[in-house]
Amino acid sequence: MASQQEIRNLVGRARVRELSARRDGPGLLFLAMHLALLAVGAAWIHAWRGEWIVLLPMFLHGVVVVHLFAPFHEASHGSAFATRRLNDAVERACGLALGLPPVHFRFEHAEHHAFTQQPGRDPEMISTAGTLGGYLAYASAWPYFRSLVSTLVRLPFGRFTQEELRFLPVARLAGARREAALMWLAYAAIAAASVATGSLAALEFWILPRILGEPVMRLIRMSEHVGRPEAADWLANTRTVLTVAPLRWLAWNMAFHAEHHAVPSVPFHALPALHRELGPRIADVRRGYAATQLHLVRLARGRAG
Repeated sequence: MASQQEIRNLVGRARVRELSARRDGPGLLFLAMHLALLAVGAAWIHAWRGEWIVLLPMFLHGVVVVHLFAPFHEASHGSAFATRRLNDAVERACGLALGLPPVHFRFEHAEHHAFTQQPGRDPEMISTAGTLGGYLAYASAWPYFRSLVSTLVRLPFGRFTQEELRFLPVARLAGARREAALMWLAYAAIAAASVATGSLAALEFWILPRILGEPVMRLIRMSEHVGRPEAADWLANTRTVLTVAPLRWLAWNMAFHAEHHAVPSVPFHALPALHRELGPRIADVRRGYAATQLHLVRLARGRAG
């Protein structure tokens, strides 16, 4: 059993401090690349609008849109940038684009890190993917969207689940309610502006691509923990996937997921260096998302390989 303290000792305290240094530069570079890809995707959709084949750029653009979760996630850890205001601004903007209230996610995700793969304690555990039917259902993104909308509808009215009351501090409940309500106001304003101008831009460049691209993110999320031991061993309960550089960059290095869970203080730009320290000790390092998904399908069918 490898605890996070043991892992820090293994890497070396001085080395962990070095790798954990926050910097603005890498985050600004990755964010600029992400925004550039969004601009290219939007231009491609605009060029092919009115043709059925526009679904192709919509899907590819959607994959980039759903990967806004990468800067959102990193900012929620406070490690996307050294400057706190940058972290907060990116977290709020990406959260609005994805329908994820930052306060709610921040505490839910902290619980996920504290109790990774522990049934009944890990709020992000994908327990349904253990069967082929459950795997396919989760991959469709329907359960995810249902949960997302339910959370956004409940929070402004203070209707918290027992699980949410466990990970949200009492002092932050009002903030979580207010944040979700403000998000709905922003969505209402976008809807009103769209109707007033007769514009379909929000639908074409945001909502439809998001729906088309989300299954890709669900497959990536399953690759991180599904099939790993239900134990507090941070070198065993999380999987790392070695993938091509463009996908790794789009995900802000979160393919090095076991490393991220092993030492959460290390920001995204230092995870490749942490992998060089920890890679040989991680229980499950897979090459490529396609091979990883094949492995998960075999597990779901009872034929691990």
